[in-house]
Amino acid sequence: MKKIDFQHFKMFQDIAHEQVLETDARKDLADLLYKNVNGVAALDLAMRIFKSNGEMELSEDDLKILQPFIEGGFTPAFIDSFNSNLK
Repeated sequence: MKKIDFQHFKMFQDIAHEQVLETDARKDLADLLYKNVNGVAALDLAMRIFKSNGEMELSEDDLKILQPFIEGGFTPAFIDSFNSNLK
């Protein structure tokens, strides 16, 4: 299991990763999953992200949905930020 806090998500603002902005990524990420990934498992993950308060656990199955989705459709800055926030 991995953990991540989408409510206090640290987003890199530059390629050197020197500037970081803390943002609440829950609603935007949950909306994108809800609209773009098929299946009840993706719906469940989207709802858990949306309803999370602080750090949440991600199972291996969650990561199998989330990582390809992020790596295939998000900016390099978000991908690096996601990987950095994942514990």
